[in-house]
Amino acid sequence: MVSPTSLKAAPPDLPVTVNELLKHRLLTTARSLNDTVEEVVVALYEHDDFRAFINAVYDEQAVEGSLAADNIMAAEMIRAKATKLGYVELSKEKLATIAKALGVILRRYGYSRKDRRNTVGGQVVEGNGD
Repeated sequence: MVSPTSLKAAPPDLPVTVNELLKHRLLTTARSLNDTVEEVVVALYEHDDFRAFINAVYDEQAVEGSLAADNIMAAEMIRAKATKLGYVELSKEKLATIAKALGVILRRYGYSRKDRRNTVGGQVVEGNGD
């Protein structure tokens, strides 16, 4: 008699290393602009200048005096780093598009300007419209 398990196909082997796992993901899934921006943000994150541009939650705190200006400065840093890393498509993107993608990335991590502005005692509370 044939065992039921002997008739089932064996699954493919799992990757042994993290690099193999990541390589498989890159080969099998379409990467969005936001995903590419996230990789560059992670590469830039420990740079003090970059974090300064994404830190403020009010215009008065912004390095350039406005959140919009700081977003553009951060986007310029992202575009420059993308060029160095060889992300050709991202290096050609408009700064406004990169700045919007940066907002998406910060929300992914729970560190958007709005979330941080509305955090009290470690909890995000609804804003009061100002």
